[in-house]
Amino acid sequence: MSFSNLVDLYRLESNIVFSHVKNRKLSSFAEYLDSYRKEVQSKYDSDQHLNEVLNFLRRVFFKLVGSFMPYNKVISEEVQNELLKRFHQIKNSYPELFSSLVIEIAKTFKDIAETNENSMVEYLQNYINNLKGSNKIAIVTKRALTVEEKNKFVLAIEESHKINYYTENSFRKEINIYDEVLYIGSPNYFGEYVRTIFKGLKTIFVSYDMFANSMSPKSGFKDIDTKGVYSTIYEKVVIGKPIEKEVLINFEEKELLNNAVNKLLDEQISSISNSSDAIEASIVYLENDRFLFAPQDSKIRVFFPEEKRNFIKQKNFKDLEEDDYIVVRNESDTKLIAEVADQILGSKSIKYRDSQKRWKKRLRYNVEKKGINRVSQILSRKYGLKTASTVSIRNWCNEDSISPTELQKLLRALKFTENEIKEIYSRMQEIRRAHLKAGRLISTKLMSELSTEILHELKEQGYYTFTSREFNGASFNIERVVSIEFSSYLIAPYNLMKAIEID
Repeated sequence: MSFSNLVDLYRLESNIVFSHVKNRKLSSFAEYLDSYRKEVQSKYDSDQHLNEVLNFLRRVFFKLVGSFMPYNKVISEEVQNELLKRFHQIKNSYPELFSSLVIEIAKTFKDIAETNENSMVEYLQNYINNLKGSNKIAIVTKRALTVEEKNKFVLAIEESHKINYYTENSFRKEINIYDEVLYIGSPNYFGEYVRTIFKGLKTIFVSYDMFANSMSPKSGFKDIDTKGVYSTIYEKVVIGKPIEKEVLINFEEKELLNNAVNKLLDEQISSISNSSDAIEASIVYLENDRFLFAPQDSKIRVFFPEEKRNFIKQKNFKDLEEDDYIVVRNESDTKLIAEVADQILGSKSIKYRDSQKRWKKRLRYNVEKKGINRVSQILSRKYGLKTASTVSIRNWCNEDSISPTELQKLLRALKFTENEIKEIYSRMQEIRRAHLKAGRLISTKLMSELSTEILHELKEQGYYTFTSREFNGASFNIERVVSIEFSSYLIAPYNLMKAIEID
């Protein structure tokens, strides 16, 4: 990081421009979707099935407007078949709605799906090719462009221009100055950051015409009289004429992510409400509209690209921060440490794990028989366990946890003999030591297969996928943390520490 670059950033004179891309087919599709939304709300009492179809159609729409591929290549055959299936369901169950509106949605989608062009790409290519001289250009998207999208895009670009691609979050850390910064979307589509930090001599927000495209200067402090504030943020910034949306629609892409998270949480509540295996977890939002559930008492592997040697370390979840890069195993991250720990334990692992399963089975039996609240009361009041909250007991029942700190008291409460307590306690301590060693070993082995040179791809994509030779070809992702919701949710173990897409 260069201090002089940082100083230049705040001396920069920048012009902010807003531009619309028109596509009549997409505009019609958007208008029909909004009409469908209003119809379902007013005449069908927000019917759950019809709302699910609406959410599905919204996902299709935002895929189309967010892609750099020709429209006929954006929506997979599988999704198109699913869409056709849903249209038929509406035709059979809601014939009036189908004939008045849904059939028009289907026709419009068919027109788009047969279109071998992309209006956004054509606009950007024409704009860049009309620039004079050699320009340093940053293209900033909400979600990462694929390699195929970038390769197709540059085919029509003159070689004199140097183009860098960023996601919104990776561009926040970029301190270089560009001749042209092209945000694909309006300021409202991106975060507050784009309204106050300008890194281009010219910054252009390009959106489709169904979205308003404008920006007002952000006040420095809301609770302070503006007469007492002097701000230089917009001192050398010229903000262009705003553009109102030409197509009146009333839905946003962020609703899709919220709906996906809430739907999964509702499914968790219905499926694990009576289970002692549920784990308290928080939501970690990742790049490209993905998220994962992280156990609140877990340790997370974090990639530190600035470090030269020890660039993979473990952090307690509570210490995780926005913009951290976390390393997640794609198959089952929560099992990896246990697998390596068992290798460290060698031939002892089977009998040690049997001891672990034995006391957990007895604890689960009591929870199922008496209820978790009653077990918590008994352990706390009768046996003096200070840590026997219902949350802790759920964690102890889970197969991925090793043992509680008050294990000996718990084992006495579960009616194990003193000899059994001594043996189980000793074995759990050895398992714990093996897990700690496994965590360090995993970090060391992963570091041997990575280098900080992957940072460029991380900046462009927001994530990086690699296959580990050290762990029998297991696939790992390095994911950027966009935000963390520290609220607590009960989550099934099979849904922990895996990236979930809204689709």
